[in-house]
Amino acid sequence: DWIERNLYSRFPNAGIVLMLLIDLALFGVVGLSIWAVQMIWIPFWAAGVVNGLGHAVGYRNFECRDAATNLVPWGIIIGGEELHNNHHTYPNSAKLSVRKWEFDMGWAWIRLFSLFGLAKVNRTAPIAHR
Repeated sequence: DWIERNLYSRFPNAGIVLMLLIDLALFGVVGLSIWAVQMIWIPFWAAGVVNGLGHAVGYRNFECRDAATNLVPWGIIIGGEELHNNHHTYPNSAKLSVRKWEFDMGWAWIRLFSLFGLAKVNRTAPIAHR
């Protein structure tokens, strides 16, 4: 999308620097320590816990190329990434929930933002799987 092409790809470190500046503005010098913890904490949870558990325990809706599993059917804590098997099967889908009983909090935010013109849905999983 536009933000990906014009902001994230052109300025890959902007988010890290922006987080540092916000932490410094909010907390003063202590913000540097808070930022350092965030820089360690976020990759640990994203790569370590989500990917580790998302390939080890849980249930599968689809047979995909790897061992990805859905941790729980309610993606509320980490924006839908708990639905890891669904994500690996349809990586370009904005909606990670595909069954009636699954819930994706990230999808709820996307729908809310799209009501205000702040997001645009380009792809979702095929209707046969929803």
